[in-house]
Amino acid sequence: MNTSPIQMPLTTVVNGRTWRLFGVDYSTADGEFATYIYALSMEHAVAIVEELKQTARLGGQLEGWVKA
Repeated sequence: MNTSPIQMPLTTVVNGRTWRLFGVDYSTADGEFATYIYALSMEHAVAIVEELKQTARLGGQLEGWVKA
């Protein structure tokens, strides 16, 4: 099993717009966890989290990381 950390840039520019990395914390019966999203602003990040609450579904277990 590869336990190398996943490195993500704090910002990335897409079509001239700067997307910033935001942490998302959540709780389950198993404990406290965190993940990350990119958004254009704090307000945009809040909107994305609200959308996630409504539409999230499991995509499957990650087996590796591919550099684009």
